[in-house]
Amino acid sequence: MILTDVQVEGFRRFAAPVRLDGLGPGLNVLAAPNEAGKSTLLLALRAALTLRHSSKSSVIKGFAPYGGGAPHVALSFTWKGMACTLEKRFLNKTCARLRLGPEQFEGDQAEEKLRDLLGLADAGKGEAAGLWNALLVGQGESFTQPNLNEAGHASLRDCLEQGVEKAVGGAAASAVLAKVRDRLLLLQTASTGKPTGRYKQALEQEQAAQDRLQTLEARKAALEEDLVALEQARRILREQEDPERRAHEEAALKELRLVRDKVLRLDAEELAARAALTAAITACSSARQEQERRQENKVRQLHLERACAESQQTLDGLAQKVRQARRCLDLCRQKREQAEQHHQHRRQQRMVAARRVTLQQMQDTLAQERALLHRAEAAFARLEQEQAILAALRVDEASIQRIRKAARQHEQAVALLEANAPVLSMALLPEAAQRVTLNGAPCREGEIRLTATTTVQIEGVGQFQITPARQEQDDVQGKVQAALAQLETLLQQAGCQNVAEAEHRFEEHRQAEVRLVEARAAYRTTLPDGTDLARDNGGQALAALRKTIMQKDADLALARKENIADGEGATADADGAPPCGADMLLTPDQAAEAEDQAAREAENARHAERDEQAACALLQAEQDKADAALRALTQALEHLQREQAVSVAREADEALAQRAEEAQRAQATAQARVEQLAQARQEEQPLSVVESGIRRREQALDTARTAITRLREDIRGRETRVRLAEGEGVDEQIAEARRAVERLRLEREGCERERAALVLLQNTLGQAERTQTERYLAPLRRTIQPAFSAVFPGASVAFDTSFGVEALTRRQAEEFNKLSDGTQEQISVLVRLGFAELLHARQGSSILVLDDALSFSDSLRLERVFDVLADAATRFQILVLTCRAETFATLGGRALTLQPLAEFTEPR
Repeated sequence: MILTDVQVEGFRRFAAPVRLDGLGPGLNVLAAPNEAGKSTLLLALRAALTLRHSSKSSVIKGFAPYGGGAPHVALSFTWKGMACTLEKRFLNKTCARLRLGPEQFEGDQAEEKLRDLLGLADAGKGEAAGLWNALLVGQGESFTQPNLNEAGHASLRDCLEQGVEKAVGGAAASAVLAKVRDRLLLLQTASTGKPTGRYKQALEQEQAAQDRLQTLEARKAALEEDLVALEQARRILREQEDPERRAHEEAALKELRLVRDKVLRLDAEELAARAALTAAITACSSARQEQERRQENKVRQLHLERACAESQQTLDGLAQKVRQARRCLDLCRQKREQAEQHHQHRRQQRMVAARRVTLQQMQDTLAQERALLHRAEAAFARLEQEQAILAALRVDEASIQRIRKAARQHEQAVALLEANAPVLSMALLPEAAQRVTLNGAPCREGEIRLTATTTVQIEGVGQFQITPARQEQDDVQGKVQAALAQLETLLQQAGCQNVAEAEHRFEEHRQAEVRLVEARAAYRTTLPDGTDLARDNGGQALAALRKTIMQKDADLALARKENIADGEGATADADGAPPCGADMLLTPDQAAEAEDQAAREAENARHAERDEQAACALLQAEQDKADAALRALTQALEHLQREQAVSVAREADEALAQRAEEAQRAQATAQARVEQLAQARQEEQPLSVVESGIRRREQALDTARTAITRLREDIRGRETRVRLAEGEGVDEQIAEARRAVERLRLEREGCERERAALVLLQNTLGQAERTQTERYLAPLRRTIQPAFSAVFPGASVAFDTSFGVEALTRRQAEEFNKLSDGTQEQISVLVRLGFAELLHARQGSSILVLDDALSFSDSLRLERVFDVLADAATRFQILVLTCRAETFATLGGRALTLQPLAEFTEPR
């Protein structure tokens, strides 16, 4: 198959008709950006070849464009040299037309003929499948190997000219294998092998019978359990309701509550004794702490008095240093002020020198512009003179063109008049020349054009009058007179007597224009750059130049005054003395250098001042710190003295000592009481143990009351269930359920034996089929191996029985699934290329379409694959759809384009 034309309409993004232009044999490449419609084009091609036009599946519904419409696809192709067309329309007004040379098919007949032609088989939902599906490689499908169904396998086997029949006994064996598979489908599913049909029903019925038997047996076990539990519950109820046991438990509980009251009373007394002990310890500790604090206060006062004396000495020394630092700072400040005044003086000198230079430059510029003004005025005078001369000359280009046109029209009218006039030929004898006159004048020999009535008189003979054709002659004569009148009018307007004079005046006008252009160019050169002469009316630019010179003259006068004023201001230096003559004659560079030197000196003086200021500030900070420390020590000493005086005034040292002794004696008494109560408490049980015993016995009584209630309800419920079960006949139901389970088990085992036999027979026939398949894998490897060797030098490929690549062997065997994504994609493309080769060799027609394939290939591998594709394209057609135009530029081939159509045309 060689596609020659593809048209698509109403298909996803192609709402309007579009054609794939440029198709032909060999390699075809459509390079277009993303979302240009390449994948949509491939879907349309697949739909035309593999989907029924009458199908209403969701796949076909997804082909409709967003705005609605019916997908419409038309293909033109050659099949074994025969021109063919295929047209399909889906969803609305469905149709299918197939033309194979002189034959034409429509509708379902066209669908069946197309499937027979391509070797496709129905795969459900209006879709056909076969080897051709593996050759239309969509976007992303190039990363996986072709997924062939049974029809695809059959197509490959036909291409390899082998069949299963040789291995399993011909067509009869194939029919047996098909019947085995059909019979097996009645017992299990084809894809998962799960039970179905009669086998599934037997399993479900057996499971239901087993569930019923288990339910009945569970009911019987529950009944037996209820009988045993009922007897146990009655026995426990009798024990719980025993009055002697209940009275004994209540007496024990009362005794424990009395013990608890005694323990609580002892705990309260011990708690009060411990509180008294704590108060005594606190009073004793407070008295001792007060004594220790007074002693520490005295020691701290002695330390603070010595520290105050030392701080006062340090403060006196720092005050002396601060005074010295301030004197140094004042001296540095004076030096800095002198240096800044000197710097200011030098800066004024630099400004004066710079202004002298600027003033000189302004004088030079003004002189140049005045000279330019003189040249501009002379050029403008010449320009005005040339403009006046040009204005006086009235014959310009337009006038001379009109005059020339009128002269040509007059000459053409005269020529036409002469051409239409009759011709009078005169041949006179010498003696007769004076005897013949023409309109009263001597007649000359030769041809004479008669444009008006002419009188010929012959002496001694008579007079002849010749009148030309009147109507034609009058028309031409009118044209001559009109042309002459127009010419004379134009000459009169130009002030010329004839055409020659007009030409002379025009030449003078042209020379005046040349001189005007020269004068304007000379005037332009005298004006500043950027002046627009087209807008210069009456010498505005010249007036502006005069105004500019006047402004600059005023600026120069003002600058002179300012320079004089600055010079007078700079006549005194920092000390008020007039500068020397050398300072007044400094150049700008010398003045700048002197200013820089003065600036450096001023900066050095400022640095020295800042250093002294920092040192003074540091000493001042140390003095402030020492002063603050002295004040803090003084305040701390005064605070300790006040605190000591208040404490002694509140309680004397002797009273404090007596209070400490009394607190110590009270602490000993309280300690003895606490120890006595603790000894008595140890003889009793712990309160937690007593409380736990009380709670345990109270809980036991509550539990017994609850248990009695629960046991009575449990006994009533179990008695009711026992009576109901005895009336239903559980044993008879169990026996009947067991008989049903046995019957259904036998039926299920029969299905399993039949299934096992069919599976064994299918596996035997399938093994024979696989053995035969392995035999014809050799020619498949021979077909695909050259392309693999070109892309993977020195490598060999191994296939499994499903025609998929199992491994790639280079230095060692590598499983396909463990290769990189790029290598897997390259191998998948080469496998499809091999399938296309087999199909072409078998049927004489094949095609391969790749949509955005080879995405993860490096440049070297890509070049090798390009070589393989180019070689295969010499045998069958290949279409490459890509968005990477630069990468696939080296592939070559026909360049395809998507061309919009005004309307869907007939396939060509």
